[in-house]
Amino acid sequence: MKKLEYLTLSQFLTGATVFEGGLLLVAFLLGWLVDISPTEQLAWSWEDFGLGVAATVPMLLFLAAGWLSKLNGMQQIREMVRDLLGPFLVRCRLIDMLFLSLLAGVCEEVLFRGLVYAFIDQWSNTLAVIVSSVIFALAHAITPFYTFFAGVMGLYLCALIAMDQSPNLLIPMTAHTLYDFVGILLIAHDYRKSQLPAQ
Repeated sequence: MKKLEYLTLSQFLTGATVFEGGLLLVAFLLGWLVDISPTEQLAWSWEDFGLGVAATVPMLLFLAAGWLSKLNGMQQIREMVRDLLGPFLVRCRLIDMLFLSLLAGVCEEVLFRGLVYAFIDQWSNTLAVIVSSVIFALAHAITPFYTFFAGVMGLYLCALIAMDQSPNLLIPMTAHTLYDFVGILLIAHDYRKSQLPAQ
């Protein structure tokens, strides 16, 4: 994958906004076509927000295991995201990083869990979990290992909706956003470290 060195930070942030915003637009357009509101199961609740924060912990443990893994596939992912995104993320303010995380957490959850999962769930809950998770994985198909990693995360985020007696999209949105925020901080830190002179 080519580096995005030719982009300014402003262009990078604008590109991310347009891309993620496009996913949100697709979710609402497809939702209109199939008569499903992708945000029907979204409601503010301090309790569900807290559940979303708590649900981030297993994701972060999974991230830590992958980050520290010596497996070749995981090392390739780490180097790839560091070299591709690191030069931009180190120039981002914390508010920019939070904005990027929120964009992904909200827009991707509305599309994959709010629309795709909800649409298929009308016929089969199990199929809804599998199909929405596979599509989520394919949307993150950068390398085979990364696709698998994203698929596992997609299954987990789907389970947060599928196993809830009163599903609230806020839970996976919160978990996704916080996970991405920590991931962005890690990538920026890793890039800074990689730029230090060798001891």
